[in-house]
Amino acid sequence: MAEAMTVRTPAPNQAAEIQLEIAGMTCASCVAHVEKALQKVPGVETANVNLALEKARVSFKPTETGTADFVLAVSQAGYAVRTESRVLAVPGLEEAPVRDRAERAAQTVAGVVRAHSNPAKGTLTVAWIRGVGEVGAVLDALRQAGLSPSLLDDGAVVDVRAQEAREAQRRLALSVLFTLPLWAAMGRMFFGVGPLWFTNPWMQFVSATVVQWGPGYSFTRRAWLNVRHGNANMDVLVAAGTLAAWGVSVYGVFAHAPLYFDTAATVITLILVGKYLEAVAKGKTSEAIRQLLALRPKTTRVVGPTGHVTEVSVEAVTVGQILEIRPGDHIPVDGQVVRGQGLVDESMLTGEPDLQTKTAAQTVSAGTVHRGDRAFQMAATRVGRDTVLAHIVDAVEEAQAAKAPIQQFADRVANVFVPIVLGIAVVTFVGTGVVTGDYRAALLRAVAVLVVACPCSLGLATPTAVMVGSGIGARLGVLFRNGEALERVAKVDMVALDKTGTITEGHPDVERIVPHGTVPEARVLGMAAALERSSSHPLARAILRAAEAAEPMEIEDVYMEEGQGMVGFLDGETVVLGNGKLLAAYGVSVPEALATPLEAEAQAGRTVVWLAQHDTVLGALVIADRIRADARTTIAALAARGIRTVMLTGDRRATAERVAHEVGIADVRAELSPHDKAAFIASAEAKGRSVAMVGDGINDAPALARASVGMAVASGSDVATETAEVTLMRSEVGAVLQALAVGQKTIGKVRQNLFWALFYNVLMIPLAAFGVLSPMIAGAAMAFSSVTVVTNSLLLNWTLRRMASWNALR
Repeated sequence: MAEAMTVRTPAPNQAAEIQLEIAGMTCASCVAHVEKALQKVPGVETANVNLALEKARVSFKPTETGTADFVLAVSQAGYAVRTESRVLAVPGLEEAPVRDRAERAAQTVAGVVRAHSNPAKGTLTVAWIRGVGEVGAVLDALRQAGLSPSLLDDGAVVDVRAQEAREAQRRLALSVLFTLPLWAAMGRMFFGVGPLWFTNPWMQFVSATVVQWGPGYSFTRRAWLNVRHGNANMDVLVAAGTLAAWGVSVYGVFAHAPLYFDTAATVITLILVGKYLEAVAKGKTSEAIRQLLALRPKTTRVVGPTGHVTEVSVEAVTVGQILEIRPGDHIPVDGQVVRGQGLVDESMLTGEPDLQTKTAAQTVSAGTVHRGDRAFQMAATRVGRDTVLAHIVDAVEEAQAAKAPIQQFADRVANVFVPIVLGIAVVTFVGTGVVTGDYRAALLRAVAVLVVACPCSLGLATPTAVMVGSGIGARLGVLFRNGEALERVAKVDMVALDKTGTITEGHPDVERIVPHGTVPEARVLGMAAALERSSSHPLARAILRAAEAAEPMEIEDVYMEEGQGMVGFLDGETVVLGNGKLLAAYGVSVPEALATPLEAEAQAGRTVVWLAQHDTVLGALVIADRIRADARTTIAALAARGIRTVMLTGDRRATAERVAHEVGIADVRAELSPHDKAAFIASAEAKGRSVAMVGDGINDAPALARASVGMAVASGSDVATETAEVTLMRSEVGAVLQALAVGQKTIGKVRQNLFWALFYNVLMIPLAAFGVLSPMIAGAAMAFSSVTVVTNSLLLNWTLRRMASWNALR
């Protein structure tokens, strides 16, 4: 399955929706240009481009336009739509009619942009738009055309983001290597430190030229593409300023005039630092999707009409096929049990550890795990992108694609800033030349305007503060993914908490042992542990942890009664450990004096496990998920700050209400699906709330992505951690308070930085335009503005260290 979401098929006369991955965008102006190009396509209703995710979500009328039109529009705008491909083996391709039929059939699939056959190898290579096409649809189309295709490659999809991060790192390293001699030359000129040959013009020329036309060439190339299509972005400003400084310096080498090579190279190097950090951050955005898709196995076993079992690719499974699920298997698609019985771990959907017994006609979901000791058979009912797992992937992607307010603000600033600066530079050149007649001086003034206005300080305003704030946060055990997360954290006024693994410790423990009559507690615990010794059930693990110091016992011929408990033999008598159904099945009745108090425990959401020998109850174990030690104080501290708390859980209402009462949460929403959690958050935010969702499970992923801020407990699932913008490395719920404090202080510093950066540009651009600043002084001023912003950000260390202790935040 592809990384992104597919085309959403609409009803007749309704709009469809498609998501494209766009390569080559660098700033808000690029976003506006791509959106404008897509919106010009006939039949397009809306086009929303997300720069951070490099994705465009387009709503369109499928009767009027299609994917080929979108690819053409994006290409003509100077950008590219990413594609992926798979290799299929198709018998008969050596015959021309078969080749033509295969290529035509593949090209009818939505999103396919190319289908090329190789008769010598008997293969068909099909390429489609990433996130739109899928190999399953291609296989179906080929089968309907009377062909017998099969997957030839392993389906590994190239990680484009990782490639881009490696390329950005390589460019940065090369740029730093050849900028160092120029910085050394500056040191020699200003401080007299270093060898004299550092200041040699030809040495500076070589170093700066390598930077300008090596690592810096990407800015020039993208600037040309944007200018050619009537778009002005940050690349245009960077390219114009650095090329002007480099060009004037080349002239200066021959005319023995001042050189500004260091300015051009330094600007490029500083911006490449930001580009590398940006590429690394972008690589994290798709990690949650990869973790979710990893839950689905690559292959499964199909049972034929004669009972013969064949292993096939999951992508080749069709609705109605019978699949064999063996112990330990991840269930590949949604379906119904048709033969046998399964014991399924559905924690990826519900977040709860209890295993579910699945019998004939009951449903099972893709990504869940069969924990029983016998195989069962299921009929596939939903495959591919129709499964529950695929819908969770879609929910995560859709929430991630929404633009944050800080991003929209940056878009507006960038769209105005670049054209204005270019306009001022042109007016400066023309005006100075006309008035003074000295066009060399006019060019130097224009270069000074471009260099002094180069958006380094504006670009550093947010990331430097974020780096400091996130560094302090990391020492406190709070990891922020990006500046948007910090900005959103600062606005939070509601915290939604998952129960299992967040408010509670995430695994059941034996709370108390209730022996019956004169039976010792140690005997009850020892016999229970002996029965559970070979089981991997969460309740079994709880009993075994409690019995680590107990005297070991030997019980013979132990076996499992699916969904009820364990049975064995001791001294020739049957011993059972499990729920009330198991006791009833073996003719054991529970004394009223013991049943009444323990029934109250069960109604409060705890699990009661009974132990009996022959026909006599020996006792019971009360098992529950323990509440974290700091949960109550954290909830109280949030309330004191005016922040409302709500519990969102897929667990039973009785259990949820018990836990909520103990920690002081009044608003409890229980028995929720992953979609229900996300829907509640969407409803709260529609009413003006800014919600932070705190969770630890795969089932929390849609809600974590949909919330203004997703906070994941690191001890939980990788999917939750990768989906959330904030990761809480400590198990304590109190880390939420620290995340809020760090976010508020950091965003305050970002606002200060933005003010000073804008104030600097407002002050310095007129000085450069009127000749007060030479290009060299302009370069120094630009560097000084960056140093000022960085220094101001570093002051955040002192601010946050004062509040670094847990007690100061309570």
